[in-house]
Amino acid sequence: MAFFVTHVCSEAQGGVRATLPDFNLYVFAHAICDVPEQLQNALIEHYRGPIPKSSEIEDWQGDGYQRGWWLWLNLDVDSLIGRGKRRRKLMRVPSQEAPS
Repeated sequence: MAFFVTHVCSEAQGGVRATLPDFNLYVFAHAICDVPEQLQNALIEHYRGPIPKSSEIEDWQGDGYQRGWWLWLNLDVDSLIGRGKRRRKLMRVPSQEAPS
Protein backbone atom coordinates (compact mmCIF):
# COMPACT_ATOMS: atom_id res chain seq x y z
CA MET A 1 0.00 0.00 0.00
CA ALA A 2 1.22 3.47 -0.81
CA PHE A 3 -0.21 6.96 -1.03
CA PHE A 4 -0.41 8.59 -4.46
CA VAL A 5 -1.56 12.05 -5.49
CA THR A 6 -4.84 11.97 -7.37
CA HIS A 7 -6.37 14.86 -9.28
CA VAL A 8 -10.16 15.01 -9.31
CA CYS A 9 -12.39 17.35 -11.31
CA SER A 10 -16.10 17.54 -12.04
CA GLU A 11 -17.25 16.65 -15.52
CA ALA A 12 -19.80 18.72 -17.45
CA GLN A 13 -21.95 15.64 -18.12
CA GLY A 14 -21.91 14.71 -14.42
CA GLY A 15 -19.66 12.62 -12.25
CA VAL A 16 -15.96 13.11 -11.77
CA ARG A 17 -12.73 12.34 -13.57
CA ALA A 18 -9.93 11.08 -11.34
CA THR A 19 -6.36 11.01 -12.63
CA LEU A 20 -3.31 9.28 -11.19
CA PRO A 21 -0.55 11.33 -12.85
CA ASP A 22 2.23 9.07 -11.58
CA PHE A 23 0.69 6.13 -13.46
CA ASN A 24 -0.65 8.15 -16.43
CA LEU A 25 -4.06 6.62 -15.72
CA TYR A 26 -7.55 8.06 -15.25
CA VAL A 27 -11.10 6.87 -14.54
CA PHE A 28 -14.59 8.32 -14.56
CA ALA A 29 -16.83 7.81 -11.53
CA HIS A 30 -20.39 8.77 -10.67
CA ALA A 31 -19.42 10.04 -7.21
CA ILE A 32 -16.24 10.89 -5.32
CA CYS A 33 -16.81 7.94 -2.98
CA ASP A 34 -16.39 5.59 -5.99
CA VAL A 35 -12.98 6.96 -6.97
CA PRO A 36 -10.68 4.78 -4.80
CA GLU A 37 -12.30 1.53 -5.93
CA GLN A 38 -12.41 2.63 -9.59
CA LEU A 39 -8.72 3.57 -9.54
CA GLN A 40 -7.73 0.35 -7.78
CA ASN A 41 -9.59 -1.69 -10.41
CA ALA A 42 -8.02 0.31 -13.24
CA LEU A 43 -4.54 -0.30 -11.83
CA ILE A 44 -5.13 -4.02 -11.58
CA GLU A 45 -6.68 -4.36 -15.03
CA HIS A 46 -4.75 -1.88 -17.15
CA TYR A 47 -1.43 -0.84 -15.64
CA ARG A 48 1.69 -2.63 -16.83
CA GLY A 49 5.02 -1.22 -15.89
CA PRO A 50 7.23 -0.35 -12.96
CA ILE A 51 5.63 1.10 -9.84
CA PRO A 52 6.49 4.81 -9.80
CA LYS A 53 7.60 6.70 -6.75
CA SER A 54 4.79 8.84 -5.38
CA SER A 55 5.02 12.48 -6.47
CA GLU A 56 4.21 15.62 -4.56
CA ILE A 57 1.24 17.76 -5.57
CA GLU A 58 3.62 20.59 -6.42
CA ASP A 59 5.22 18.38 -9.08
CA TRP A 60 1.97 18.39 -11.08
CA GLN A 61 0.46 21.83 -10.47
CA GLY A 62 0.51 23.78 -13.69
CA ASP A 63 0.60 20.69 -15.92
CA GLY A 64 -3.02 21.00 -17.00
CA TYR A 65 -4.38 20.43 -13.51
CA GLN A 66 -5.57 23.97 -12.73
CA ARG A 67 -9.22 23.22 -12.02
CA GLY A 68 -10.34 20.54 -9.59
CA TRP A 69 -8.82 19.34 -6.37
CA TRP A 70 -6.18 16.93 -5.11
CA LEU A 71 -6.47 13.83 -2.96
CA TRP A 72 -3.92 11.51 -1.38
CA LEU A 73 -5.20 7.99 -1.95
CA ASN A 74 -3.82 4.89 -0.32
CA LEU A 75 -3.70 2.33 -3.15
CA ASP A 76 -2.64 -1.29 -3.09
CA VAL A 77 0.27 -1.48 -5.51
CA ASP A 78 1.91 -4.53 -3.93
CA SER A 79 0.01 -6.86 -6.24
CA LEU A 80 1.42 -5.03 -9.27
CA ILE A 81 5.08 -5.69 -8.42
CA GLY A 82 6.66 -8.16 -10.79
CA ARG A 83 3.42 -8.79 -12.66
CA GLY A 84 4.91 -8.04 -16.06
CA LYS A 85 8.08 -9.99 -15.33
CA ARG A 86 6.69 -13.37 -14.38
CA ARG A 87 8.14 -16.18 -16.33
CA ARG A 88 7.22 -19.77 -16.24
CA LYS A 89 9.98 -21.80 -14.70
CA LEU A 90 10.69 -25.19 -16.12
CA MET A 91 12.51 -27.78 -14.13
CA ARG A 92 14.86 -30.12 -15.83
CA VAL A 93 14.13 -33.70 -15.12
CA PRO A 94 17.15 -35.95 -15.26
CA SER A 95 16.89 -38.41 -18.08
CA GLN A 96 16.35 -41.95 -16.95
CA GLU A 97 18.28 -44.68 -18.57
CA ALA A 98 16.17 -47.30 -20.23
CA PRO A 99 16.21 -50.61 -18.39
CA SER A 100 18.29 -53.21 -20.20
